[in-house]
Formats: sequence, C-alpha cells, structure tokens
Amino acid sequence: MQDEKKLIVFPTTSSNQRSEYDRFADGHGGGQISFLMCCSRFIGLLIFILLPACETVIEIDPPEYDPELSIASNFTPDSIWSAIITRTVPVGSLSDTPSPLVSNASVSVYQGESLIDRLIYNSDRGEYVSSQGLKPRANIPYRMVVEAPGFRSVSATSMAPFPPDIADVAVMRLSNTPNVFGEIDYQVNFRLPNRPGLNYYSFFILVQYPEEGPTGLPYGPDYVYMDYDSRRWYCNFADVLNPVEVAVADDLGCAIGVLSDRIVDEPTLDFEIRFGLYEELTGSLQEGLLLVFLALSPEFVEYQASIEEQEDFDGFGQPANLYTNIEGGRGIFAGYSGAYRILDIPKFGDE
Repeated sequence: MQDEKKLIVFPTTSSNQRSEYDRFADGHGGGQISFLMCCSRFIGLLIFILLPACETVIEIDPPEYDPELSIASNFTPDSIWSAIITRTVPVGSLSDTPSPLVSNASVSVYQGESLIDRLIYNSDRGEYVSSQGLKPRANIPYRMVVEAPGFRSVSATSMAPFPPDIADVAVMRLSNTPNVFGEIDYQVNFRLPNRPGLNYYSFFILVQYPEEGPTGLPYGPDYVYMDYDSRRWYCNFADVLNPVEVAVADDLGCAIGVLSDRIVDEPTLDFEIRFGLYEELTGSLQEGLLLVFLALSPEFVEYQASIEEQEDFDGFGQPANLYTNIEGGRGIFAGYSGAYRILDIPKFGDE
C-alpha cells in the first residue's frame, strides 16, 4: 500500500454526554435589609476604609517556563517512518509564539539497542521522514529518541500489532424499501480469530460516492454510519478502557467502532454490522464499500480516549490530562496495523 493511502484512524468526537450538572442557588436574606438601615453609618465608614485596598494592584511574576519537546508519531507497517516534532508553549502565548515546529532535531529509531533509522526533516511536509525509506514491522517494539539544542532528550516505546485477519466477509441487503431517512438497510458479517492476550481494535466502513451528487454538490469518500446494536463493541475509546454497560438502541450509532477481547472466551469474534446507504446513490458506486479493521497498541487507545475525555469536558471539575507515553516530554508514539476488504453492494433481486 502506498504511503499516501496509509490507513489512518481519525480522532472522533464523542456524541454522548456522559453526565449533566445541575446548578442550584440558595440564598437566605431575611433580616438583612433592616440591619443595613440601622447600621448605614457604620457600613459607609467601613467601605471608606476598605476602598483603597480594593485598588491595590499586586504584581505576580509567573514562574519560568521551560518548553518541552513533543512527538507526534502514529506508525504502521503500511508506511515509512515519520514524526512531527514540536515544542510546547505556555498557555496564552500561542498567538505571540512563532511556529512551534522544531526543524533542527535529531530523530532516531531503535530496535532494542540497535539504531535502525534516522529521520530527516522535510520542510514541505513539516515532518521528519525515514532517510532510507524504511517501514516498521509488526510485533516488534521500537524506541524513538529525539534530541534538539536547548531541550532535554525525549524518548518513547511502542509496537504495531499484527494486522487483523478478517475472515468470512459477507454483505446482505436487508430491505428493498427505503427507511424514513431514504436509505436501504444493509448488513456486513465477518469474524476475527481471538488472539492470545489483550488486544484492541477499531473498525469503520468507507463509501466512495460519485464525484458529483444528484444536486450538483461534490461527493467523495465518507464514513458509513453504523447502527450501534451490539454489546461486543463501543463507539468510544474511553468505554473500551473502562468497560461499562452501555444500552444499545436502533437510533444510536457511530462512524468508528472500538473494541477489545478482554472478556471474550470464544475462538473467534463474530460481527454483524448494520448500516444504511442512500438509494439514489448505490447505483453510482464504482468500487463498492471498504471495510477497514485496525489492530491498535495500548498507547494508541489511551491517547484517543484522553482526547475524547477532553472534548467531553463541560467546565466543571478538573479537566482530563492528555495521555502521553513520551519520557521527558509530551505527545504520542504509538503503533497500529490495518487490513481491509472491498465489499460488493448487493443490488435489488440479488440472492
């Protein structure tokens, strides 16, 4: 697979509000009016005395801020090594700070104690890429080390799991009559072998609509909205890390499914994914559907879950910290691998 066709899981925003907060105000003002009327002279004197203190300006010197290096590298065997290296900036200073990109860093990739690649800066892409065109291999731990003048060295370790083995894929047309949304209902069935240990996965379905729709508006690749009607998978990364009983319903769904085999005892993981496609467009699809299934490292899942928690923050309490596995710095270094299947769309009358 070419680098520009690299399978990427895009961070998704959680559509479910996990909690709501009610604010109540209670006041007890009985007797205060009469007290102020009787003691108005005393109150006036007190205000006269304290007023100058309200105008006192106290200057506080903010603590010195030492910027840190940040790594952004989600690597996969489908693409050569790459990383974006930036520096952190203080809160409120981003608009006054030049580009946070660091272009003079030394970026090295190790397998065990052996140096296997050095990444060079590509100014056109704003990132570091493999100097030898090397790609990571699955199921091998790698360590990335980044050094730059004026910063302390940072490093991180992760591994891309073996790609998922998608088997017994079949697509069915569930109805010939459009639903209330003008869509024809379909279902794709497939299964995965249950591998030893704890494994994390995500999956989604892409549809390639024609370049121009019936109204003249442009179309293109898009996610299929999948019905969330199974307790085998979730719509949020955070729910996979902290499994909870989530109600399923016909009116719930998402574009990206996430799961683990934490409590699966069967030899295979079986899936029945339902979705809808607009009837007037199904006849124009040239390449069918693309089922993409990704095997994720724990670091990848932790980072995506922390993004969801930050996006769900409603302003009350302590905001969630963004997960990082970078020693001495910030960011993420995480592996994943992917597999895909092209699905033919059954037409009316197909058996």
